[in-house]
Amino acid sequence: MNSLITDAVNSFISIFVIVDPFAVIPVYLGLTDRFSDESLKKIRRKATIVACIILSLFALTGISLFSFFGTTLPAFQIAGGLLIFKVALEQLGANRTRVKDEERDESLNRDDISIFPLATPLLAGPGAISTVVLQSSKATSTQSLIMLLVAIVAAVALCNLVLKLGPLLYKIIGKTGLNLLTRLMALILAAVAVQFILNGLSTVVNEISKNLG
Repeated sequence: MNSLITDAVNSFISIFVIVDPFAVIPVYLGLTDRFSDESLKKIRRKATIVACIILSLFALTGISLFSFFGTTLPAFQIAGGLLIFKVALEQLGANRTRVKDEERDESLNRDDISIFPLATPLLAGPGAISTVVLQSSKATSTQSLIMLLVAIVAAVALCNLVLKLGPLLYKIIGKTGLNLLTRLMALILAAVAVQFILNGLSTVVNEISKNLG
């Protein structure tokens, strides 16, 4: 049971830091300043549900999907780790692109931004999807997979809570404070990415050693 809880906590942290809601706050505020509090509540609720569904589907089917295309687990661990490490480097520089300019302009004309761009790509983007697939690859039982799904729900819910408090946080610590939090989270994310890469390389080395032996 302790190992299940540990894995769930690790998954929760990995998903939370890859989404990095503190870095999303400025984008979120720019997209939502025209909505009422009641509308924002509905938008965040819908976005949370949709993001959880997207990430949960990839957690349940991700590895099988990549295996269908002939991609091995070590290959995906290395590739996913490199992708997440790239995201971490961008966060360290506080220049990670969340939404393209044309996507932001389109969102400003939408009455409902819950699915796009809030649910995806802001909450359930490529980095978060890669993370949950990599975490699901370590699930060795139904219980561990359930704990991963719980971690997904908890992480996305906390991200939305941070966004809800976005105006207050922005007022208290400002853009500089948000950038500092983003860089701190990027360090954690970089360590997670390196671990994924090391896991993949370790498996490859072991396979080569067995073949040579």
